[in-house]
Amino acid sequence: MRKVVLALVVLGVLGLALPGLAAKKICLYFDQTGPGDLSFNDMAMLGAQRAAQDFGLELYYTTAASPLEFLSDLASLAETGEYVLIVGVGFLLFDALPEAARLYPQQKFAFVDGPNFGLPNVIGLLFKEQEGGALAGVVAALVALAYGDPAVGAVAGMEIPPVWRYEAGYRFGAYWAVDWYRRNVGPAPDLRVLVTYVGRFDDPAGGKVAAEALIRAGARNILGIAGGTHLGAFDAAEEAGRAAGRTYGPPFAYGADAAQEYIKPGFILGSARKRVDTAVYEAVRWALGTEPGFNLVLGIAQEGTGFSTEEDIRTFVDLAVKAGYPLAGTPEEVINAILGARRSVPEYVWRALAEFEELLRAGKIELPAADTAEQIAEVRARYP
Repeated sequence: MRKVVLALVVLGVLGLALPGLAAKKICLYFDQTGPGDLSFNDMAMLGAQRAAQDFGLELYYTTAASPLEFLSDLASLAETGEYVLIVGVGFLLFDALPEAARLYPQQKFAFVDGPNFGLPNVIGLLFKEQEGGALAGVVAALVALAYGDPAVGAVAGMEIPPVWRYEAGYRFGAYWAVDWYRRNVGPAPDLRVLVTYVGRFDDPAGGKVAAEALIRAGARNILGIAGGTHLGAFDAAEEAGRAAGRTYGPPFAYGADAAQEYIKPGFILGSARKRVDTAVYEAVRWALGTEPGFNLVLGIAQEGTGFSTEEDIRTFVDLAVKAGYPLAGTPEEVINAILGARRSVPEYVWRALAEFEELLRAGKIELPAADTAEQIAEVRARYP
């Protein structure tokens, strides 16, 4: 287990004090992949940073060396009594975190992407990932139809419920978009939805290979739902577009969790938002109070999910600048390239997205469940 004082992360500058004897600390415990993914983990870090600043706490993070150490690591952290909250980041902690919480009932835990297991000292931080996935599916499918592509794709990490929910929403959104196109634009063929699971969240090379294969199969709109792994999908989209002499896609990639357009401006058309930062911040607020544990579920109604807006884009470009991320131009040039890519696709793409989002917010669209292997299998069969 590696305990590190935060100094600088991709999503913000974190100037924090060295470890001391203070009892009010937050600890982020990452399951194997730590900060630097420009996505899920860095969003957790961003929320913890903001909470530390607002509530006068010290912030540390720890990254697991092996799944075999999950329980012993969490137990060691709890034994110190130093942390007002230990935040377990990642679904792979599903077995170890509740066990640690039972062993140390006086220690408060938060579980990002997991439930609270009915434990009074645990807050579960859950998301309606299918909502963000569906919004991305609507855009990807309509852009694919506009350019005559036969499929849309996704590069996924591991076969776990949070990723399944993204996939289920993406498939539903793509099929909804085809129907919308036929009603509002004209005849359209069926689209295939091709999803490749790489099996890891920290394998950009594998993500690039998977995306290249999807592009060859005709899927030139690719959602990344694999953390650091799908950074490779971004590379594949940009390289294919540049090779074709394009300033903007296709191919277009789509980010997840954070607004990731700034990474490859012009070739990342949007991002499925998942506000892990908001969830972690609220978990710290909970830990400082006396309320027993519960499940905090964030969806579009709570602005916990969605599709990246211009405001999101500008916010994350600004964060990238503060963190010293090597942008592909000045901040304004990057923003102009991102918005230029959005203007390069037909206007009806954004009209349909707004209509779908309005229906979703009004509760007039029921997205498929995908919390189990059986459920995601049903979704794949229904929306192939």
